[in-house]
Amino acid sequence: MPSVPAEFADLCGAPHFAHVVTVNRDGSPQSSPVWFRPEQVNPDGSVESVYFSTGKRFRKSLNMQREPRVAISVHDAANPYRTLEIVGTASLAARSDWDDVDEISRTYIGRDYPGKGEGGADGWGVTVDVERAVTLDFTPGDVLDPPEPGTDLLNPPHFAHIATVSSTGQPRSSVVWHRRARGGGGDDIEFWTVPTTLKALHLRRNPLIAVSIHDEANPYRYTELRGRARLTSVEGHQMLDEMTPLYWKLDKYPDGHDDGNDLSKGVEVRVETTHRVVYGE
Repeated sequence: MPSVPAEFADLCGAPHFAHVVTVNRDGSPQSSPVWFRPEQVNPDGSVESVYFSTGKRFRKSLNMQREPRVAISVHDAANPYRTLEIVGTASLAARSDWDDVDEISRTYIGRDYPGKGEGGADGWGVTVDVERAVTLDFTPGDVLDPPEPGTDLLNPPHFAHIATVSSTGQPRSSVVWHRRARGGGGDDIEFWTVPTTLKALHLRRNPLIAVSIHDEANPYRYTELRGRARLTSVEGHQMLDEMTPLYWKLDKYPDGHDDGNDLSKGVEVRVETTHRVVYGE
């Protein structure tokens, strides 16, 4: 059975946050961070399924009832260059009490869930069976110190979880550097990638995009962007070089960190934001 490898199983729960991607009725992705935990763990430590809980009226709940295919991306709270993507199918079970929510809450904040006054206990317990796990363990070297709480989520050194939808309707999610788009645009952001990445291929076919970003200093403060992606093919990786000193203690992106990719050609992606939601401010 497909599973998360044992060496990445620690990312399947506290203190890490799962950015869950579902598909809206119009074919656009929706992304938001949630608490979660491992559900089915094999004797060798690999993880076949993960679990989270959500309210019945949330957009992701409505989406999963219609289209159960989901993606989940996670970056290590201690090393954001160690990442996990889970591609799978969600199964929803009705929830009528707070027991599971309290159990997960204790692993994150050491006490029962404090938000019970926000509505009744009715909700969904969601199990995601792993159909594919994509892992990355990258040692970047000398990185900048974590940001102070409350800094601009649309600028470095925060990390953006980019949600796209494939030609078959499967959502995907990956972690990138980003910055506010040059030349204005309100809540527009931009990032650089190579032309052969799945997100670049998906966005050329379907430019609808969602982005979720949580505060590296306070993960309970986060934002989601929804909009369209505008892709521009470029020679070289100037944007990558410009963002490098905002994430690492280097003047430009170093040679030898291409992970086998050809960096002589790139794609600059501008997210033209049509809707932004901010939580925790």
